[in-house]
Amino acid sequence: MNMEPVDLFYSYAHEDEKLRDELDGHLALLRRKGVIRPWHDRGIVPGQKWDEAIDRELSTADLILLLVSMDFLNSDYIWGKELATAIARAERGDASVIPVLLRAVDIEDAPFAQLQGLPTDLRPVTSWPNRDEAWTDVAKGIRRAVEAIQQRWASTPPSAPAAPAAPRSSDFATATASAASPDDTGAVAGAGAARSLRSVRLDSMQEARTDGLIQRMVGGFANELSLAARVRGVADIYSAEAEDMAAALIDMPDQKRVLWVDDKPEANHHEVAALAKLQIEVVTVHSTDDALARLDSDEEGFDLVLSDWSRPEALDGAPSAGLKLLRALAARPRRLPVIFYHGEFDAERRAARRDTLLRAGAFGEAVSPGELLAQVRTALQSA
Repeated sequence: MNMEPVDLFYSYAHEDEKLRDELDGHLALLRRKGVIRPWHDRGIVPGQKWDEAIDRELSTADLILLLVSMDFLNSDYIWGKELATAIARAERGDASVIPVLLRAVDIEDAPFAQLQGLPTDLRPVTSWPNRDEAWTDVAKGIRRAVEAIQQRWASTPPSAPAAPAAPRSSDFATATASAASPDDTGAVAGAGAARSLRSVRLDSMQEARTDGLIQRMVGGFANELSLAARVRGVADIYSAEAEDMAAALIDMPDQKRVLWVDDKPEANHHEVAALAKLQIEVVTVHSTDDALARLDSDEEGFDLVLSDWSRPEALDGAPSAGLKLLRALAARPRRLPVIFYHGEFDAERRAARRDTLLRAGAFGEAVSPGELLAQVRTALQSA
């Protein structure tokens, strides 16, 4: 059974609008799948009273994001109205509230300090070397919160009919029509139709914005692949091929996680950024031992392992560190697909290496970003 989307409210300072827009872009996949219905004050249409619109959305949202910065804390309106309402609703248990730390600021005495925040370890978004990885971490936390809300809905038995809740902007037309006088039936029908048309237009605008955000994600993905190709000195892939690749990865039902084993992870910066653009989380480790330890300790699990060919570590009789890892993974109950990303460009030697890897149980190998992402797409689709 399909769940209603979770209504999400952004509480933020206008000085942080660019960062809010970045987050909105990273949540576009959840919106596209009908999981969330986000709202912020830029959604107020001409003719609406802005304070009434904010009050209505804030009082009915299922999930409230506090985008925290010094400007957020210094805003009298946020502190006196939005924050007070959000904390009160969190204490009553009728809304989930998540602080998202945008910039470094002391929040020890803030009224939301006791709430679990994002990103992981409250590392400010703007302090991450790769902003897309920060937003991927935030989006992952929001996805979990949304799932928890929907699980509560599913486990809550239906209650007796109650007085209607305050209307959201999406159903404001219907609520207004129902409250009108019976003597005004004709007028109500006309006004209701007009407002319903306005709601359809607003929904269309939201869909258009989501499509625009998705296109921006795809464009960012293609750009990172181009940069990666330039760094490795290989041919770029065609934009149409990059778009097809991105579309296939975007449409996967669940968020995917990749464990990348490489003693020089900085060399894969653009490839990691390309995956982060599409909300694929990449965890990097430096050695075979680190990889095995992470697989043992990580409760979420991984869908795919990427590895380089050689690393400065004890080989234990294996021809390379990559094959040592492959052998160790083959002995485990759950065999994850393993793709090797290496730098052997000589055709004959590469063919020999490919044969060795495939006979040892590897999913595949690649030397260029386009080849790598094509392999990743195939592996994740079959996982």
